[in-house]
This record gives sequence, C-alpha cells and structure tokens, in this order.
Amino acid sequence: MVGVVPEIVKQEHNSIVIGMGEVVVTSSPSAVLTCIGLGSCIAVCAYDKVAKIGGMIHIVLPQHHSDNPAEFSKYADTGVPLMLAKLIQNGANKDRLIVKIAGGAQMTISPGLKDTFKTGEKNLVHILAALEKVSVGLCAVDVGGTVGRTVKMHINTGMVTVKTVNGIEREI
Repeated sequence: MVGVVPEIVKQEHNSIVIGMGEVVVTSSPSAVLTCIGLGSCIAVCAYDKVAKIGGMIHIVLPQHHSDNPAEFSKYADTGVPLMLAKLIQNGANKDRLIVKIAGGAQMTISPGLKDTFKTGEKNLVHILAALEKVSVGLCAVDVGGTVGRTVKMHINTGMVTVKTVNGIEREI
C-alpha cells in the first residue's frame, strides 16, 4: 500500500499495520503505524512535528532489481526516497523531518551461515546512503542484534516505540 491513508480508514482504525514492502503516510492524529515482527527488515519512520504528518516504510531488501515502480517500496535505495517524497507531497517539510529506524537483526545464526546473508546490515547501509543523498539525518536508531522487533509510531506525537521479542516496549 503506497500513499496516504484514506479518511475512512483514518476514522475506523487506530492501528495501521505496515506489511513487508509497504509505505503509509498519514496525518490522522489517532493513527499508530506499526511494523510487526521485524527480523532483518527495517522500519523507517519519519515525522514532521509542525505539520503533524508521519510515514513508515517496511524495508525488506537493500537494492531494487526491478523496473516495476509498484515494488520500489520494498527496497532501501528506492523506498526511502519514495516515502520522503510522499511526506513532502502531503505537507511535510524535509528540513523538519525527524527520522528514526529500527530492525535489521541478523536472523541467520547457524554454523556456516553466520556471515552469509547479513541482510539487516546491508539494509542499514542502503538506508543511510539514501538519507544522506537527500540530506536527511537520523535522530534515533535501534538496529542489529539477533532478535526481532515490533515498531510503532504514534502520529499524534511522533513518538516511536520498539519492543523486542520477550522484551519491554521502549521509546527511541
């Protein structure tokens, strides 16, 4: 799902689950954007505290290998600029964006495979490069490790929380 959440959805639901490769931008104060069970994937959250608009994208892989624009939100190198453009198109100011990321765990811990995939690390590298390319910095990061995470972003405040598997939910 790419774009702004329709008004009907805004009024009916508080929690909006962002699936793999999806991006949502909204200004609904009651919305809570949520990525559930991130492993090597990374949730990128951006919020303009003046315009009260936020977006979240669920990055799956580091680089796109498709010319299909419908798939651009799956990848760090194309998805991050896509989300930022959607935010700006809907009233956010790039210079006011607060960006926070979480996820990117190393999920393939087994003999002989420990250093093979490193998808989380690669996702992080490409997210950072995409942000640097458009001169947008990070305010908070919770990445790496070997446990999954659930990430929530509250549009009314811009607060981002992270809960690890068997852990407590905390603000980043």
